Amino acid sequence: MDFKNPTTGKVLPVLIPRRSLTVMSEESRYLWHHGITPRKSDALQDVVERQLRISLTLRECTPEPCKCDYPSQCDSQNYGKPRYDVEGEGDGARIEEEYVSAVYEEIADHFSSTRHSPWPGVVKFLNTLPPRSLVMDVGCGNGKYLGVRGDVRVIGNDNSYNLCSICQDRGHEVFACNALNIPLRPGTCDSVICIAMLHHITTPQRRVTVLRNLASLLAPGGLGLVTVWAQEQHLDLDSSEQCRPCPTDGTEQGVGRRHFDSQDVFVDWQLKKPGSVPEKPESKLYYRYYHVFIEGELAELIRQVPSIEIVEVTYEKANWCAVFRKL
Repeated sequence: MDFKNPTTGKVLPVLIPRRSLTVMSEESRYLWHHGITPRKSDALQDVVERQLRISLTLRECTPEPCKCDYPSQCDSQNYGKPRYDVEGEGDGARIEEEYVSAVYEEIADHFSSTRHSPWPGVVKFLNTLPPRSLVMDVGCGNGKYLGVRGDVRVIGNDNSYNLCSICQDRGHEVFACNALNIPLRPGTCDSVICIAMLHHITTPQRRVTVLRNLASLLAPGGLGLVTVWAQEQHLDLDSSEQCRPCPTDGTEQGVGRRHFDSQDVFVDWQLKKPGSVPEKPESKLYYRYYHVFIEGELAELIRQVPSIEIVEVTYEKANWCAVFRKL
């Protein structure tokens, strides 16, 4: 019998002796796929020719909703998820409004409480800028990058009014707008950053429009940084490490070790209701749209904007990151 980890792609062949009983639990039951590949022989320590065999599988059915720790592989927990069905720009805009903008308005406070430390790669980029640079943070969220450097002026914008309010309460300069239509004069910024936002845009054409808007903000020679979730979630793990599903309570520790069966996905967020007691927490489930990028895809989109050139593309903590320069 072959066991395959759908997250890492690792395959483990296991010899099941005749007249034996195999009991699967935890990861082997909920995360790993298993099956008997049709072939005439098996290569174990020696090549073993197959003979007639009969295998029976018994499963336990539970009357209650499944609460296993592997929601990405669970048919029960995935029941009712929205579907990506985009045939035109109108469909794309609808999904972004319903499964991005509206969701972040609802979860803004909880989302902000899970976003504390700036990413080292973004901080490193900001630290390369000259003093008194003017930086625009497009899709700034709760503003965790707006105060990284005291000698650089960083202004944020976000499509969520509630996230903008959180930024204002922290004393940051911020305004609300959609990245597809940024109401600023071209060439006003020395640098732009767009961290974990572009993957919420539904179509290639709309993503290129966002990149054109970022390029338009830059003065000649200005640098931009864009980061997006990667479909390849395990490139920085060694062979001894396992990818595990991330929690759905908003903690998302290091985005990082999810499994994506397709590039256009809806990722759940459990919003804990105020006043619920720890012994019996109450929550509401929301879905956020993501387009997870494959290797080379972000660079290809940037190349469709003639006014900028790619400086470098890197992979960091399950994200693709691109630095570009205004020509």
